[in-house]
Amino acid sequence: MLKIHLILTTILMAASVPAFAEKPIPVKVVVLAMYEMGEITGDRPGELQFWAERESLDIVLPFPMGRTDLLMSEEGLMVALTGGGVTHAATTITALGMDPRFDFSKTYWIIAGIAGADPEDASLGTAAWAKWVVDGDLLYELDAREIPEEWPYGMIPLGGYEPNQLDTGWTVDNITFELNDGLVEWAYQLTKDMPVGDTPALKEFREQFVGYPNAMTPPQVIIGDSLSSSTYFHGEKLNQWANDWMKLHTDGQAEFVMSNMEDSGTLTALRRLAQAGKIDFERVLVLRTASNYSMQPKDKAASWSATAPYPANGRPALEAAYKLGSVVAHQLIEDWNETSYRIPKAKASKTKIKVVVVAMFELGEDEGDQPAEFQNWVERYPLDQKISFPQGYRDLRYNDEDDVLGIVTGIGTYRSAASIMALGMDPRFDLSEAYWLIAGIAGVDPNDMSLGSAAWAEWLIDGDLSHEIDIREAPDDWKYGYTPIRHPEFPWINPLPEDKGGLLYKLDSDLVEWAYQLTKDVRIKDTDAMKILRKKYIGYPNAQKPPFVLKGDHLAAMTFWHGKIMNSWANDWVDYWTEGKGEFVTSAMEETGTLQSLTFLENAGKVDTQRVLVLRTGSNFSMPPPGVNAAVNLSGEKKGGYSAFIPSLEAAYDVGSKAVREIVAKWDSYRKELPKPAK
Repeated sequence: MLKIHLILTTILMAASVPAFAEKPIPVKVVVLAMYEMGEITGDRPGELQFWAERESLDIVLPFPMGRTDLLMSEEGLMVALTGGGVTHAATTITALGMDPRFDFSKTYWIIAGIAGADPEDASLGTAAWAKWVVDGDLLYELDAREIPEEWPYGMIPLGGYEPNQLDTGWTVDNITFELNDGLVEWAYQLTKDMPVGDTPALKEFREQFVGYPNAMTPPQVIIGDSLSSSTYFHGEKLNQWANDWMKLHTDGQAEFVMSNMEDSGTLTALRRLAQAGKIDFERVLVLRTASNYSMQPKDKAASWSATAPYPANGRPALEAAYKLGSVVAHQLIEDWNETSYRIPKAKASKTKIKVVVVAMFELGEDEGDQPAEFQNWVERYPLDQKISFPQGYRDLRYNDEDDVLGIVTGIGTYRSAASIMALGMDPRFDLSEAYWLIAGIAGVDPNDMSLGSAAWAEWLIDGDLSHEIDIREAPDDWKYGYTPIRHPEFPWINPLPEDKGGLLYKLDSDLVEWAYQLTKDVRIKDTDAMKILRKKYIGYPNAQKPPFVLKGDHLAAMTFWHGKIMNSWANDWVDYWTEGKGEFVTSAMEETGTLQSLTFLENAGKVDTQRVLVLRTGSNFSMPPPGVNAAVNLSGEKKGGYSAFIPSLEAAYDVGSKAVREIVAKWDSYRKELPKPAK
C-alpha cells in the first residue's frame, strides 16, 4: 500500500508542477541524510530510514537530479538524501537549492548523520553539534614513506611547503565553514540533557580504549567540530593530522571531534546558494553522531581501526541522529511564527572569571616587543587567548585553565572608567565573584618608597576633582592653588562633604593585608642604574633602600605632576581626604576612574568591590633629589627614560602574579570568602 501511495502522490505532484512554478512551496526545515543501505523503509537502516518511517512525510516529490525522491510533511519538513561523498552532496544540494518548485529563503537546514569520532573527545553514540566544519580534501599529500624525518605526516596545506604552514601564496575559499554560533548553542541547549541510547555492544567496544577517558564514557550530547574528507582516514597519525588541520585553518578555534565525508560539499553548495540569495547560511546546523572511532586503541594497529565492524551496526548513532535532529526540527516548526523571522539563539553562557588583571597601558603589541604593563602577563602567566573587545581600548586576553582575564584600560581616568564599565557590562562574562588586580607602574614618594618597590594600596584618592587657581594669584597665606571640590578656600575645611563619590575609595583592609603578607618576601630585582639614582636621594632613607614590598596609598590624577611642592600637596591631599588614615606613597592616573565604574557595576550586582586589589610599583620618583630643580628633573626623565621602567614592570608581575595564582589555587575557599591575613 505504501508503494501505491507513493506512486499516486508522485503522479499528482508531477501533474501540478506549473502551479509550483507560479507559487513556490515554502519549506521550513530540510533534513539532509547522506546515505541509505537499501530501501528507504523496512530493511537495515541508514541515515534516511528513521525519518521516512517515523515522520509523517506523506508528500513525495520527484527529484530526478538527486539520489531519491524528496519526502515532505504538510507542516513544512522536508527530508532529502545527498548520497555519500562531497561530490554527491554538492551536486544534490545545488540542484535542490535551485529547484523552482521551492522557497528556501527562510529554511533551516539540518545535516544529520553518523561519523567517526576522535577518542580523545567523544564516545560511541555521542552526538556533536558543530560550530566549525573544515574540509580535509583540498591539500597536497605525500606518501609518508617519502617525507622528511621531522615531518609528522605527509599532508600539506595548499600553497604550503611543509605541514601546518599557511599563507605562502594561495589557497581556496571553501576549506573552512563557520556556523551560526547562537543557533548551534540553541540546538545544543535544547538537546543536551536528552538521554542518548547506550547498548552492551557499545560498552564492550569502548572498554578497549583504555587511556582515552572521553572514549570510555556513556554517549552524550556535546558541541564538537567536524572534519569533512572523502578519504576514510584512520589511525593515530592521521587523527593527529585531523586535529592539527582544523586548528590550523581556524586559527585555533576548532577542535576535531567528528569526521565525515560530505559536509564540506554540502556547505559549499549552501554557501553559494546563500550568495545567490536562495537560502540563509545562518540557518544551517550540522549534527554528527559517533558510529565508530577515527583511530585504534593503544594496543592495536591502525589497520584494525579501518576494518573493525561498527558496534551494533552503528544503529545507536543512527538513532541519536534522528532523535536529536527531529527534536530540533519540530521545535523550529512549532515556533515558526517566531523562527521564520528571527533565528533562535541560546542565552549566552557566561564565562566565570576568577581574577581580572587590569593594566593601564601597553606600548606596542601584547607580545614580542618592548613591554609595558600588560606584556609580562600575556607572555608569562600566560594570557594566551585573545578575545575581541571592540568596545574597549584593545582586545582582552584570557587563560582558560585558570579563568584569569586581562584588560588594558588605556591611560587616564576617563579611559579606565569607560573600559571597565564596558567589561563589566559584557554579557560574555560572569564577574560577580571575580577578584580585580590593578597592577601598574607609578611615581613614588621618596619619603616612603624606593625605585622598583611594590606598594599595596588601601586608600585610593582622586587628585583631579578640585578647584584650582595659579598659586601666584592666590592669597599670600595659601599653601597650594588646589582646594577641595565645593570648598574653594584654604586652609581646607572639615568636615568632608557627605558625597565623596569619585573622590576616595577604601579597599578591604584584610584583603590588602593578606596580599602584603603573601608577597612581602618576594625578591624584587635591582639594577646598577637604580642604585646610582637612589644614592642621590640623601636624607630619604626609604628611597635609598633596595626594592621592597610595602603597603602605601595611592593618588590618581590625570595631570602628571612633579616636584617637591607638588609632592607635599599630594601628602596633604591624601591626609585630608582620608582624615589622617591614609599615607600618600604612589601616584598614577587611573584608579579612581576604575573604582568609579566598579562601584556602579556593584550597584547593579555585577561585581564585588570588596575583591579589588591595587598594586603599584616605582618606575620614578615624584620629586627630584636634593639640589635638582623640578623642571630639570622632569625634563631629564622625559628625555632619558625611567631607570626603573623595566624593573618596575617586572615587579608588578612578580609580586602581582603571586597573589593571582594563590587566589586561583584556593578558589574553592576564596570564591566564598575573602582571604584573611594570618593573625
